[in-house]
Amino acid sequence: MISYICHMATAGKPDWNGCPTRYAAGIVGDKWCFLLLRDALLHGKRTYREFLASPEGISTNILANRLSKLEALGMFTREPDPRKASSVCYFPTQKAKDFLPALVSMMVWATQYDEVTEAPASFAVSYVDDPKGTIAWYEAEMDRVDQALRTG
Repeated sequence: MISYICHMATAGKPDWNGCPTRYAAGIVGDKWCFLLLRDALLHGKRTYREFLASPEGISTNILANRLSKLEALGMFTREPDPRKASSVCYFPTQKAKDFLPALVSMMVWATQYDEVTEAPASFAVSYVDDPKGTIAWYEAEMDRVDQALRTG
């Protein structure tokens, strides 16, 4: 059995790199970053306005902060919106796309325990039956959304 031991870099302060759990928590441990990744990876949201319209009701200052954080962490790239020069789009990077299997796995886990899940019953079943196919479908959808945005 492999055991990961996370050490402290300096007395009393964790180094957020090195320990896989801390590193991941530093990126997706904040509920708003996690939900923004969900919206970008699964729902095709790319603009500030689209993220702001999510049902969880993120405030404008938190949204701006978390988009900047995800960009700084290499999860999003910020590019001019080809449809509207005064707007920008936030595209998921390969690093963000590589998080997709973990995100979907956590969602499938949640459907087992959340008595009021909003996920259709077919969601977890399709992932359990064909995880690679499910991830490939989401990846193709992301590519389709991004291509449509970039070509107008």
